Amino acid sequence: MAKRLCLSAKRGDEMNWDDLRLLLAVARRGSFLRAGEALGMAASTLSRRITQLEAGIGAALVERGADGTRLTARGAALVQAAQDFETALVPTPETTGLSGRVRVTAGEGFIGPVTDAAVEFTTRHPGCTVDFTVTPDLVKLSQGASDIAIRTLHMGEPSLIYTRLPDVAFGIFAMPDLASPLGNAPESLPMIGLLPPQDQLPHVKAARAAGFGNIRIRVSSFAAQLEAVRRGHGAAVLPRVLATGLAEPFPDLSLPGLEVFLVTRPQALRQPQIRAFLDLLKVRMLGSGAAGLPDA
Repeated sequence: MAKRLCLSAKRGDEMNWDDLRLLLAVARRGSFLRAGEALGMAASTLSRRITQLEAGIGAALVERGADGTRLTARGAALVQAAQDFETALVPTPETTGLSGRVRVTAGEGFIGPVTDAAVEFTTRHPGCTVDFTVTPDLVKLSQGASDIAIRTLHMGEPSLIYTRLPDVAFGIFAMPDLASPLGNAPESLPMIGLLPPQDQLPHVKAARAAGFGNIRIRVSSFAAQLEAVRRGHGAAVLPRVLATGLAEPFPDLSLPGLEVFLVTRPQALRQPQIRAFLDLLKVRMLGSGAAGLPDA
């Protein structure tokens, strides 16, 4: 008899574990093709099974795209529940204890989510270590320089696995005492800008095009930009998720988001500690909206 998982105390919903493991495979591999290869199932059959699962739930779980799949908010919640059930169901390397090193590379803006995941992971698996390199450079994963990377652009390498994460959303933010006396003129707001090449990012260019060109200071990193804003030196284009305590003097302004990708090598996933950390990082970042700043 197939094991069943209760996922909603309110509705008393129960799901077949066989269906949930398919969703787990799609979340972990980032596409129906790779998930089907891992499961020994045709990608079309797997896609049809997921569609049937979505129909039974009454909500979309997976977004299909040319660059792979992305979990919806409901899908990410089900994946987390299914992972918890999987851990309790059978003894796996994650329950018996993992060991080994995981190497992660990302820009300074992703320090928060990566270190949060690293603490949770190494607490759960004391035999593991996480080496986190903070750099703006595109480390060559295909040559084994790192196991996992967070990137804000898709380089199209066929040898790597890209998983699309939620875009980073932006707005114009300043300290409340600086923003409150201003009118509706963008040029009246002193801005903290970015030095090249970060000044060519889509959301930064869109802000300048909207009139936010009164740049008094330019800095070379997003962390320096955020610190200057919190010290009251001006306003800046910042990720909404990091704008706690700041005011948004132009809330109706619409700026383009920034794509975020979790990248790894198929060979790296053969090591259970790397696969486990990637799964944890993926679920955390999907659930938090890919909180963080772009690479800088």
